[in-house]
Amino acid sequence: MKSSLLALDRKLLRPETGSGVSARILRLVKSAPERRAIAAGQVDAVIDPASGAVFLLPEAQQALQKDRERILGLLALSADWCWEQDDNYRFVSHTATTAGNPAPYEEGLIGKLLWDLPFDNMQKADWDVHRRQLDWRAAVRDLDLRCTDASGQTHWVSISAEPLFDEQDRFQGYRGITRDITVRKWYEALAQLSQEQTAQHQREEQPVERGRKVAQADPIANRLLAALPRKDYRAVLAGLESVTLTYGEILYEPGERIRHVYFPSDCLVSLLTTVEHHQALEVGLVGREGMIGISLALGTEVSPVRALVQGTGTALRMSTTRFRKALRKSLTLQDEVYRFAHAKLAQARQTAACNRFHVVEARLARWLLMTGDRLRSDQFLLTQAFLADMLGVRRVGVTQAAATLQRRKLISNSRGKIRILDREGLEAASCACYKIFKSIHDHAQAV
Repeated sequence: MKSSLLALDRKLLRPETGSGVSARILRLVKSAPERRAIAAGQVDAVIDPASGAVFLLPEAQQALQKDRERILGLLALSADWCWEQDDNYRFVSHTATTAGNPAPYEEGLIGKLLWDLPFDNMQKADWDVHRRQLDWRAAVRDLDLRCTDASGQTHWVSISAEPLFDEQDRFQGYRGITRDITVRKWYEALAQLSQEQTAQHQREEQPVERGRKVAQADPIANRLLAALPRKDYRAVLAGLESVTLTYGEILYEPGERIRHVYFPSDCLVSLLTTVEHHQALEVGLVGREGMIGISLALGTEVSPVRALVQGTGTALRMSTTRFRKALRKSLTLQDEVYRFAHAKLAQARQTAACNRFHVVEARLARWLLMTGDRLRSDQFLLTQAFLADMLGVRRVGVTQAAATLQRRKLISNSRGKIRILDREGLEAASCACYKIFKSIHDHAQAV
């Protein structure tokens, strides 16, 4: 758009097509240069100085209509319904991407919360995890939900959404899409049934050993446990159980009693200090190198931090009673746990200094490197709202820092999926704290 006649911040009026519109535009546009600009296609709209109204030229209207049809066509290929929620997570709109395709849960939808709808595959604990993700302004990806329509037929839908923020970085709500995945679920159920039948047939032909302990014949993924002598590890093994920790799950809240300790295998947990039960700042990051619940080894059953799962994966879990007994019996386990506790205290001190003296871009680079080290992966799911809370900065600061790293081709960042493209370059962009953190943990493991 090359003309000062354009005023997109005014109210757009869509005139009737025909000679009346052309005549009115010609009355408004009187100079020869402006008419030549219209004839050359350089002007999309004309403003009426008397009323302030903007008139779209017929060609621009046609182009906008074609763009709208193209976007709606692409949306219909990727989703069955689109919707928006307000800042209290209540639905304010819900629209089918194709006409005559009502959602099986749509009746009385506006004004309701997602967990008010008749989905029957989610328990209260599952919804609690989902609500915490929303409170962290995290993107929602492929949340599969089951419901029954008025005729009694079962439907499966998958929901994805992203948070909305205004120009002042204030949270406005969520915008999302819903896909009908009922047919896919049918095929998955059939495939699972076939696998179960095959497995049952194999068990009947070749009986397997019963009562195999957790990870007894598997490589020990957790480095703290792997450092134990075999005899001590076997003694600890009896009290361990394998669990899956899900992104957004909270293991402890500040002031809560610790009921289990966790030894991550391939998951990642952030330790956060909270202010006024809402704002949070990361003071520690734990992966396969250590354990969650270290304060239990220091004589207190109450967690001083929030332990938030930020990378889905597996861990070995042990009750507090069993952990205390194992700690009393094994001097080697005591040494490893206390060594890790020292490393966490050193990390917390260095994190405080890093947050005070280093710029956001360098801190973000450091944090991404640490995350990659603990997940043993250069790709992970992290929203900018989540990163802002981890680094203790505004979301706009993280957005700008991530954009800078992306322009330098150090990372790629699309819809919360971050990939490290150039690790050496990212290390160069990071503050010196990354090497200090790495040195602390390497020393703790080597002693």
